[in-house]
Amino acid sequence: MIAHQLRLGLAACGLVAAMLILSPLGCETTSQVPSEPDWFEGGTMKPASPETLQLTARVLAAKGDTARAGYILDRMLQEFPNYLGTYTEGAEVLLIDGRNAEAIKWLNRGLERFPNQPILVNNRGMCHLLAADLPAATVDFNAAYAIDPNDAEYVANLALVKAIAGDETAAKELWSRVLPETEVQRNIEIATKSRPNFSIK
Repeated sequence: MIAHQLRLGLAACGLVAAMLILSPLGCETTSQVPSEPDWFEGGTMKPASPETLQLTARVLAAKGDTARAGYILDRMLQEFPNYLGTYTEGAEVLLIDGRNAEAIKWLNRGLERFPNQPILVNNRGMCHLLAADLPAATVDFNAAYAIDPNDAEYVANLALVKAIAGDETAAKELWSRVLPETEVQRNIEIATKSRPNFSIK
């Protein structure tokens, strides 16, 4: 499946929950300055960082708990609207839940805050591709590539839509920049077979 070869952040290609080790190792201090006890020792709970909330939403979504992941993402939107991960993670959770059209709207919201952000543009292109809307995907992949033509993911995604559209020469030229020759030919064959599944105008 072509969509599986492409990456939308961590999308539905298999999420891995990261375990955080909180205790320091091999470090003794002789400082006499008292430190505030942490929450486990009765101290005040520190506000969650956007990175912590993003990781929590990712883990919940990986476990299939998209409802609670969505609650966390709504909180991120309220508390951290200027954090890029609010929009990338939100779109991923919506995709995992099969809500492609809503994922596109979420990314559009991010692009209002971060105009021409190539990650958001590329991710929206992936959503269009998953919806089999080749023209819309092509517009976004072209835009992401124009912003950063050296990013291997943007190069590969643009190659893919060109191959599906039948422009194999351009697809090979692009894929050859980021893949070995054997993989280039294999991708051309996969794209050709998938062509009937896409809206091509």
